[in-house]
Amino acid sequence: MPPQFNYQVVRRGAFHRTTSIRINPNGEVIVRAPSWLPAWEIEHFVKSKSDWITKQLIRYKNQPEPINKNFTEGELHPLLGSDYPLKITKLPFINRCRLKFADDSFQAIVPDNFTTDEQKQSLEILMLKLYLEHGQRAINEKVYNFTKMLGVTYNRITLKKVSSIWGSCSRANNLNFNRKLVLAPHSVIDYVVIHEVCHLIHRHHRESFWDLVKSLCPEYKSHVRWLKNNQHLLSI
Repeated sequence: MPPQFNYQVVRRGAFHRTTSIRINPNGEVIVRAPSWLPAWEIEHFVKSKSDWITKQLIRYKNQPEPINKNFTEGELHPLLGSDYPLKITKLPFINRCRLKFADDSFQAIVPDNFTTDEQKQSLEILMLKLYLEHGQRAINEKVYNFTKMLGVTYNRITLKKVSSIWGSCSRANNLNFNRKLVLAPHSVIDYVVIHEVCHLIHRHHRESFWDLVKSLCPEYKSHVRWLKNNQHLLSI
């Protein structure tokens, strides 16, 4: 009996030896398989994982939608695991919004003739810029500390807009991170950074990789659970 869901097969290079399944929050099921693996083996693999896939799809379906922000006075916005209020000052004779984070609050200056929609649109753009600045700074510092601890080097760090993965390590030692991590607690970001930095040594997920992760982050399993249970709340 075929699985009761659709899935997309992404073929990988011939040097790959493993088949994996990724489920995006939007319900996409992605199967990554070596280019040489027959289609019937891929189908058999998916069938063997169908119960787990179905459970994940149900979990995503039942997750509440992220709360839309209106960017109004006193509204709470997340940053590095905590919520902070948005404080708005309206001034005449200015033609654009400004936003900064200071004194445990997001502080905005808004032209007093802006409509509610203009205020929301402008502050939304500025908030994203602020998030990326804080996220890049925090992750750069963490990568530096953990690579120094392990005695390894990396090439480049990039924050990306991606839907499902939290980080990746390329063969050129480029470290990529999901920009939504800037909303997560520091301890969770630490885990994701450690995970990718450990890939600079182990290019797999075998026991030796997880042993190294655990040596730097003994509670890593709780952070994995946190990401699974809260990823729907991280939206930028």
